Amino acid sequence: MLGSKLFSELDPKFFGILTSPNARLYLDVIDAVEREMPSRGDALDHAEALAIIDGCVLTQTLLPEDEDGPCEQAQASSVIYRRLLAARWLEEEKHSDYRRTVFLDPAAQTLLEAFRNIVSQSIASFTGKLRLVCDRLADLRAPHSRAELIWEELKNCLAQVRSGLRELRLIRKQVERYARRQLQAATLAEALDLIYNEFSQLITQRCYRELIHARLPERLREAMAGLTELEQDDLALNRMREDFLRTETEPDAGRAMAEIVRTIEELSLALGDVEPTADRVDTSTADFARRSRSRIRYIQDVGSARRQQVKTIFDYVREHLPAARLTDLEEKLALPTPRLADSGLLGMASLRKRRESSERAPRRPVATELTDADREESLREMERNLRNSLRLDRANKFVDRLGMARGEKVRSVELPIHAEDDILDVISCLVFAPAGGANYRLVTDREANPAAPIGFDPKAGFDVERFELEKK
Repeated sequence: MLGSKLFSELDPKFFGILTSPNARLYLDVIDAVEREMPSRGDALDHAEALAIIDGCVLTQTLLPEDEDGPCEQAQASSVIYRRLLAARWLEEEKHSDYRRTVFLDPAAQTLLEAFRNIVSQSIASFTGKLRLVCDRLADLRAPHSRAELIWEELKNCLAQVRSGLRELRLIRKQVERYARRQLQAATLAEALDLIYNEFSQLITQRCYRELIHARLPERLREAMAGLTELEQDDLALNRMREDFLRTETEPDAGRAMAEIVRTIEELSLALGDVEPTADRVDTSTADFARRSRSRIRYIQDVGSARRQQVKTIFDYVREHLPAARLTDLEEKLALPTPRLADSGLLGMASLRKRRESSERAPRRPVATELTDADREESLREMERNLRNSLRLDRANKFVDRLGMARGEKVRSVELPIHAEDDILDVISCLVFAPAGGANYRLVTDREANPAAPIGFDPKAGFDVERFELEKK
């Protein structure tokens, strides 16, 4: 049994450190000692260990414990050191020259890493361990793949599935943490920043997207089919049994097959728990979206012009219906008659009677035949419209008429602009400068130096904002 094996390896005082009044101080000391050891050759001198403990005692006070009476603060470092030695968190090696070397117990290092993982605020990521295991188990549908499966690989599949389940639970826990933070958001900017910056980038883009792309439901069905084939393949199970007896330190022929079957059953149960856990992640994500939407609406209502109206309703409920359930408020809450926030927005015209529509005028047919004068007038009108239209080819022809070489630049003050047609040429250049077919580049002074005052050039009766034209 786990408890019997664990306490046969560790002294009960080992866990007593974690339940003492000074548990926080002890863990801070162990953490500080462990972080210093790699730079000191994985071992510390006795004086160095006491100096590290002194640094931790400066920020906290050692509380009295039942087995010891009150101790002086000056002796706190020595007291902590002796207690950690007695509890076997620290080990001390004495040398013939009276030096004492301090080591950290391996069990303490293992437990310390577990504590660090618990308090770690790193973002969970779906690494694809479940996907790899499902792909390997799906291959077991082929006889040659079952024959190649060894005991260590089967155990590793179970460990990877359990690790993947922990990842899914950690993702769900972090989504729920964001949901609690969303309910505490005080401003609209804070609520939106939590959605679009933190949650979107760290959760949705990093791990949730990979979880969706993994297509776990399909892979799980294939993996379960492979496990079923393995359970029915006596030849593959016997080969795995031989590998089990060869790799175990204390081989037991009677226990080997039972252990293999138990591992397969646990793997099947773990795979069956994957999809419900992933569904719970989906539910938590949907709950975060719902809470975010409600929180944003609440902040908008409370922070807008309707704040006083909303506060009045809340005060009324608090005063007259203190014991009412939220679902019953619709029947018990007698809201006042709705009032217009600002009647001036409607105006008087909206209160008048509906205006009558005018009578339809009779249709007049268009003359089917045109005279030569009508055709001539139409052509002149089209010529005027084309002359005054803004086009890319007009801008390119204007630049070509300047006779500039490739890479040559000219300022707007130097351009030959004398008539209204020239102004239309310049406007065409300004409009079509970003176009891909333009044979020029145009940069205004406003773009080149936003801090400088804006200057204008008087051209053909117009003020043209200064710019620079470059031939491509």
